[in-house]
Amino acid sequence: MNSHAPIKSEYRFPNRLLTAPALIIAITLLAGSALGPSAMAQWQSDTLYRMLDEIEVTATKNVRALSEVPGRVGVISADELSLTPAATMADAMRNVSGVNTSSSLGFFTMRPSVTVRGLSGEEQSRTLVLVDGVPINNSDTGGVNWNSISTANVKQVEVYKGPGSSLYGSNAMGGVINIITRTPVEPFSASAGVSYGTFNTWRSNLSLTGRATDRLTVHLHGFLTDSDGYNPVPQEDRSEPDVTVPRYIEDAGLHSKVTWTLSDMAEVTAVYDYFQNERGEGTVIVEPGMYRKFDMNRVRMGVHGKRNAFRYSLNSFFQREDYFRVSERGTPGENYSRFNVESDRDDMGVTLDLFHDADAIHALTGGFEFKVGSVDGGDFYQTSDDQVINRGKMRFLAGYLQDEISLLDRRLHLLFGLRYDHVTFYDGYFRATEGIMFRGDLLAGYNDEHIESNSWSTFSPRIALRYNPTDLVNGYVSYARGFRASILDDLSRTGIFRGRIKVANPELGPETLDNFEAGLELRPFWRLAISPTLFYSHGSDFLYFISFEMPDGSQVWRRENVSKVRMGGAELDVRYFVSDALTLTASYTRYQSEIRSFPAQTELEGKELTYTPRHQARAMLQWRNKIADMGLTVHYKGSQFSSDDNNAADDGNPEIDAWTTFDLMVSRRFFDNFSAAIQMTDILDNRYLETIDIMSPGRMIHLRINYDFSR
Repeated sequence: MNSHAPIKSEYRFPNRLLTAPALIIAITLLAGSALGPSAMAQWQSDTLYRMLDEIEVTATKNVRALSEVPGRVGVISADELSLTPAATMADAMRNVSGVNTSSSLGFFTMRPSVTVRGLSGEEQSRTLVLVDGVPINNSDTGGVNWNSISTANVKQVEVYKGPGSSLYGSNAMGGVINIITRTPVEPFSASAGVSYGTFNTWRSNLSLTGRATDRLTVHLHGFLTDSDGYNPVPQEDRSEPDVTVPRYIEDAGLHSKVTWTLSDMAEVTAVYDYFQNERGEGTVIVEPGMYRKFDMNRVRMGVHGKRNAFRYSLNSFFQREDYFRVSERGTPGENYSRFNVESDRDDMGVTLDLFHDADAIHALTGGFEFKVGSVDGGDFYQTSDDQVINRGKMRFLAGYLQDEISLLDRRLHLLFGLRYDHVTFYDGYFRATEGIMFRGDLLAGYNDEHIESNSWSTFSPRIALRYNPTDLVNGYVSYARGFRASILDDLSRTGIFRGRIKVANPELGPETLDNFEAGLELRPFWRLAISPTLFYSHGSDFLYFISFEMPDGSQVWRRENVSKVRMGGAELDVRYFVSDALTLTASYTRYQSEIRSFPAQTELEGKELTYTPRHQARAMLQWRNKIADMGLTVHYKGSQFSSDDNNAADDGNPEIDAWTTFDLMVSRRFFDNFSAAIQMTDILDNRYLETIDIMSPGRMIHLRINYDFSR
């Protein structure tokens, strides 16, 4: 592994970083304005050119052409996804610049993390994830169960980069990912697929959609996954006797959606999702060994409608995640302990969004949100009478207002937005018996059956401008503030976290991020699109773990609002339509991040954020032809630190090496309804480390057969 000496902080973020974007945009936009209308004649008649401008996204909650959004939005279409050799949605997210996917076990990762814009790759709670506009981050851990989302059921993915809290509130500090599911188009359609591959892995899915009447549509999608798994612990790191085993997978999911159109003012949508997931932890001391289970139920009811210039959307949702884990430590007959972790995680809420196109200039959006998250969990020891119980709730009350202004024949777009959030932590409860974890009375003070409540408020503004002088060049500048509330696990639970004891801190407030950004869209000629972006972010009151020494010399950890961080970076996206059938896309992202101020541990000042790679790049070729359709993807992820202090880990080095993978997918349609595909990930069998001690599965090959029918 490579060593790394951090650059001194005063040289990392020169003042020119803030002024350069504005200067670049001003010069380029003036140059674009000088182009005459004759240069545009060929552009306006070309299908490929129009394809770039006709992509519609919901980044402002209004449906807008991508060229009208004053910010950077990455889009993955269903057509692009169909040729992406990705086993899960988390893997597919690697294809978006500025997105960092942390899935150390690849396809076998229990809880992948997908973050945006240089925020720590293991903090999913700093990036909000929506399914059809409804949040799915849970309040207990901030996590998202990415494995519950089937790639075969996705119509489009939109990644809004940068703080989205002015519309969506907490968790949207780094960005917002909105996954839009498929909706029925034909009167009836059916699709079924099955695949088999490496590690005795079976995957299957079945979809049925249709229109019962002109007003009633039904969509059902189910999937199953079963795999023997693999052992991610390198041979040289296995203990004696070796208790490591392959990590198996047993997944099952169902997505159902019914839409009933009563009138223009009332279209009702009901959605029910179910997901069951069991995955081995890769260790067996006493049968059946360590494993985890998730049982998740997600329900959404929505009503929306429109009349003239007025529209509304009312949504209610409920998500229950039952988490279960069997954990064991030690050696049988000596210091062996075994306990079950059980947690009921509930999230529910109601959102009301109101839209009014006041005139040809203003588009007003406003709304209200009420949301409650709760946890009721504990560790229940099977080898003793010990119990560790924790409970807590969080309540969010919010209102927002946004104005989108279009001027100069819709070539100039201004956006002003402001949201107010009031957050309350309440009904906190913690109780633990003295025993294995508490070592006598050292932490007895954390037994508190009535943890003190805590409330705070925050404002999230956003100001943005986009100017499109010609179709050859356009650009935007923006400022936005995002925030993240603490997770319930840090507010109310004292217990074991990643092998160490951490204690609760109910006084935690929000962390905030101020982001300045500038970007361009360049079309040197009609088949080529180039999109550079520069951004700078300043974070305050960031949530970090601090270690404390107990009287017996042992260490405990507690999350605190004590640090300031700053991040900067650049993104470059390029798309080239070689022909109607062949498309090349590529992107590069450069991050710079550091802890700017950390009074409680000054030795961390100037250090880089963990699990934030300095460089990321990807290239993708998609080719559709008469013989077969092919998708080839290359991913590069630069080195990153695994420890806050950027100092040596257990192996003598804190850095995780850079890695590169090549993935390939080839598919061919037979007859009218059948297709077959071969999918290969990590073709060169580069078994890399994405965390300090967990090895990726290496080359995986899957064969797939699919049947599609519609009428």
